[in-house]
Amino acid sequence: MTVAELINLLQQADPSSKVLFLGEYADADEADEIQEVVIPTSEWTHEEGCYEGRQYEVRYPGPAAQREVGYTDVKHETERVVLVSTGPTNLRYME
Repeated sequence: MTVAELINLLQQADPSSKVLFLGEYADADEADEIQEVVIPTSEWTHEEGCYEGRQYEVRYPGPAAQREVGYTDVKHETERVVLVSTGPTNLRYME
């Protein structure tokens, strides 16, 4: 999802609504309130490929990591990200 898509969806919400995070396959009572939003100034790496025959996808700050034997069909692209968290993080200090 892009920031533009999120903004478009949020235009329909009551501005006084709480923003909650619900993990994949979680039950509704496992939702946590978003406490922090971080907008990094540097780009992150989006990496996908196969490791020992199984597909994977990961995002991380900084340049593409060097991969060892067992990784195949690895592709990288840089992207801007916005991070939301349900509690304090050290992400603000990574820049």
